[in-house]
Amino acid sequence: MLRFLIADDEKYVRDSIRDVIEGAFKELKEQFEISEARNGREAIEISERLRPDIIIIDIKMPGIDGLKAIQEIKNFLPHAYFIILTAYDYFDFAVEAVRNNVREYILKPFDRAELREKIREAVEYVQSEKEKRKREIENEEKIYNLIPVMENELSYSIVNDMLEVIDVEMYMEYLNMDFKNTFCMVVRLKEEDDNDGPVYFSERLKTQIGEHIKVFLNQRYKAIGSYRFTKDLIYFIQMSLHKDADETKLNVINLALDVKREVKRFFGVPIRIGLGKCYDGIHQMHESYQEACKALEYSLDDTGVVYYQDIEHLIAHDQFLNDKFKNGYGEKFALFKAVEQYITDNLKEDINLKDTAAKFNLSPYYFSRTFKKVFGYNFSDYLNLIRINKAKELLKDDSLSIKEICYLVGYSDPNYFSKVFKKYEGVTPTEYREKLR
Repeated sequence: MLRFLIADDEKYVRDSIRDVIEGAFKELKEQFEISEARNGREAIEISERLRPDIIIIDIKMPGIDGLKAIQEIKNFLPHAYFIILTAYDYFDFAVEAVRNNVREYILKPFDRAELREKIREAVEYVQSEKEKRKREIENEEKIYNLIPVMENELSYSIVNDMLEVIDVEMYMEYLNMDFKNTFCMVVRLKEEDDNDGPVYFSERLKTQIGEHIKVFLNQRYKAIGSYRFTKDLIYFIQMSLHKDADETKLNVINLALDVKREVKRFFGVPIRIGLGKCYDGIHQMHESYQEACKALEYSLDDTGVVYYQDIEHLIAHDQFLNDKFKNGYGEKFALFKAVEQYITDNLKEDINLKDTAAKFNLSPYYFSRTFKKVFGYNFSDYLNLIRINKAKELLKDDSLSIKEICYLVGYSDPNYFSKVFKKYEGVTPTEYREKLR
């Protein structure tokens, strides 16, 4: 649909131009419409409402003249095609209008054949520009749809250290990233629950959270992500350049904490985040990714956010212990038997993995991983087993109430104690005691 606007204070001029347009485009009558304005003010109002493609406008009109009207209309219709009408006395104004990107001008009184030809040229130009803009929009849409695919492919290539199989420069150009001062953030949506086992999230929810985080990150920095075909949510984030390393580190950690709060606020989901160090260049991103994964394994504190640089010394210490116990399993077993004895002797206390690991000069990550290798259970399960076994012994003594036994084995809530007991024994403490009679 082509829209024309004829703006002239003389009705016979408007009628003549309308007649020329309708005569020139009889075969297209269903595909165009013509509006009329008697002055500059009406031209502006009608243009704002109907958004014409081609505007034929007289320069000399009462009130707002044609040139002023053109300037106003161009503010909201930058692609409109203007043909101005002028008498010889206003030729200089017409030249000025042409300088201001008005496409054509016609001198009054106009020749119908000349006007018809100029209108045909205008129609061809407008249709050509519309088709061009349509193709541009289609291409932009294709690129927009392709961007997430490219992000995922580039991220996947970084994660798997396979950059050589793709055209890295092309991907970086399309994604508008040079990977200067860039780090990896790995977000884990599976939380270990000490009481009821691991919690898993649906793939749909994972994708929704992944998209939300990416939008959140891109509000501040350039970032790409991969979360559809990976276990964790993986992002590569290009920070603003900072000369001070401590400032960069602080910004990275604060960003991760903001992401954690945002996910909790919007989805009600607790997450853990591992952060690699910042590097210059895409070929070092795999290293940052590996660091983020390793940091994630150490995120056992309350914040759930760990920056690799902060746990490098723990990693070195754990490696030292691995080397120390490499050929001495008995020594490692003896250490963890001491841990077991500590748990048994302190059942009434508030025992947790982090504090227990610190007591034996071990990192929480090394302690958790090695504990499971030695005993075959994770720390929380093993702690519950010892407590429940102790409770079973105490339940034989009828002089002790269920509540007293609950406190004696380290539980502060009798209802929770009953729930855990039933999980491991299949019956409540009361039912278990009844069976003993």
